[in-house]
Amino acid sequence: MKKICIALDYNPSAEKVAKTGYAYAQALGAETTLVHVISDAAFYAMDYEPFMGYQSPFHMGNVNVVKELVKGAENFLSASAEHLGSRDIKTQVLEGETAEAILEYCTENNIDLLVIGTHSHGILENVLMGNEAVNVVKHTKIPLLVIPIKA
Repeated sequence: MKKICIALDYNPSAEKVAKTGYAYAQALGAETTLVHVISDAAFYAMDYEPFMGYQSPFHMGNVNVVKELVKGAENFLSASAEHLGSRDIKTQVLEGETAEAILEYCTENNIDLLVIGTHSHGILENVLMGNEAVNVVKHTKIPLLVIPIKA
């Protein structure tokens, strides 16, 4: 295994996922990339018409909300890589549906092992939205290391 991708979200459990994935990468001498997905970025950039006296919180003139989300994600990944203590860790912000974006990235970059965390958001949320870890497990074509996280 030469390339390992570690997918992180903003959950506090991301530290455990990052540390565990990076320990595997170090043991295998593999190149490491941390990724974060901004889901439905276009939604955040939408400017809603005012209704009932409520103005869209994203009505900011020339400020591009998507660019700010990407910058925040880049900062998060850079800080995560620094926390792991390596300058050799690559980072990549992805946009789109979480599972699809991660799996597409892995395919395009010949990733040998994908590391993800799984945490329950509750039964109702999983029924309505699905669990991204489950979607990755169902559709991946590469080895997968799933780090269980208790909510």
